[in-house]
Amino acid sequence: MPKVAVAQIEVFDEVDKNIQKIVDFIEKASAENADIVCFPESCLWDENTIFSASSQKIKVIQDKCKEKSIYCIFGVHLEEDKKVFNSAVLVNRLGEIQHIYKKNHPFPGLDLKQTIPGNHNKVIDTDFGKIGIIICWDFAFQEDIKKLSKAGAQIIFCPAYLLNEAKISGDVFRSFPITRAFENLSYFVTCDAFTDETFSQSFICSPLKVLNKIENIEGIIFADLDLNEIDTLRKTYNCLG
Repeated sequence: MPKVAVAQIEVFDEVDKNIQKIVDFIEKASAENADIVCFPESCLWDENTIFSASSQKIKVIQDKCKEKSIYCIFGVHLEEDKKVFNSAVLVNRLGEIQHIYKKNHPFPGLDLKQTIPGNHNKVIDTDFGKIGIIICWDFAFQEDIKKLSKAGAQIIFCPAYLLNEAKISGDVFRSFPITRAFENLSYFVTCDAFTDETFSQSFICSPLKVLNKIENIEGIIFADLDLNEIDTLRKTYNCLG
């Protein structure tokens, strides 16, 4: 039964402070025997820097995951072939970058101007289960999420940076995690940043209830996920098509 952690951290305009925060919360997650810890979208942030996947800054995070034998997901804008993508990086227990997901649906007018959308997503095999990753505004595109569930994703992670400037009701931001969990008969895990400009609420949801949440503070939450429950629900309800 995998244990997931959500680290709703404060995000700064200084990359070294953000790296230290991520490393500190990997330590916290490992101390509670979590299998994976999810961080917010764009949490490895510096307004003057676009990173490459081979950056020594990112390697600090990789080394900590290897040291603690834990997976992590963190958000960063990455440059590839002179193009910039809003990305979520999955690091495995060996400290390897196992997967990079490129956000398919940037929020109109609020992402970095040079960012271009990705055009692909897939289910990722880990040693604790099959997962999918989306980023923030991707949550509005249920058909894309359903493709992950139909392909076998048991847990879907959604690192986010839910800007108040988007002028979307808090009711929407509070309801989409459990709604997407139910629609997809999967666990759905969201991780927002804790800042003055974000919604600052994060959730771990099963298809039938909210398992844990954190609201308006910096901190870390955990939940043990029974993947057999997902198999049972999918056989019982048979509504994925």
